[in-house]
Amino acid sequence: MSLTPNQASAYVAVAVRVHDPEREVTARRNLAEAKIAAAIERALAAAPPLTPAQTKRLSGLLRGGQR
Repeated sequence: MSLTPNQASAYVAVAVRVHDPEREVTARRNLAEAKIAAAIERALAAAPPLTPAQTKRLSGLLRGGQR
């Protein structure tokens, strides 16, 4: 399920309100993912097409490898 940052933020708020630490950790992880995905989508929409080498480098960054 793909959430927008606003939707993910609402899940964080609910988890905090009901005092559920495990649910909060998951909600915060999902919020981070939603923010990153939105930023990537904005950047790709504004950029020219990437070369295969550029795509490979960026994929490596997302996997936590190449920095």
